[in-house]
Amino acid sequence: IMKEADRLQALMSRLLAPHRMARPDHVNVHEVLERVRSVLIAEYQKAISIRRDYDVSLPLMFGDLEQLIQAVLNIARNAAQALTESATPNPQIILRTRAARQVVLARKRYRHAIELSIIDNGPGVPPEIGERVFYPLVSGREGGSGLGLTIAQNFVSQHNGTLTFESAPGRTCFTLLL
Repeated sequence: IMKEADRLQALMSRLLAPHRMARPDHVNVHEVLERVRSVLIAEYQKAISIRRDYDVSLPLMFGDLEQLIQAVLNIARNAAQALTESATPNPQIILRTRAARQVVLARKRYRHAIELSIIDNGPGVPPEIGERVFYPLVSGREGGSGLGLTIAQNFVSQHNGTLTFESAPGRTCFTLLL
């Protein structure tokens, strides 16, 4: 709780002072996922199964820990909300990491990149908003702000990465390439 309160306080300070730059450092992508996992477990108790599928051989990456946590948390929270609101039987979120090879990010070729996926077995992204899902104020949920995925995409872009998704009823996968 204290770590999450500190992280949210730092995030709010940065949102209120946009002129401050990101604070990149060496980051373990699995630490990002474990922080997100602990928040989801606290919020959803035992209502959703959250599985790990990590490639433990991945090296540290250079990035802003707080921004990466917020980006992944926004995506995972959307998945958790979709699962609970749709009453999906055996709701499950999988947090997966893999090494990607020969990737082009921000018009630059990298021999290796980190592929981070958030996969759920919920109803999927509504087709009518599929092409606009990353736009501000676009939400598939009643009462949703439509800012979560926009913020996630912004933070991933600041890391010269990409955020994409594939969705069908029963399987939605958001993938970050960093």
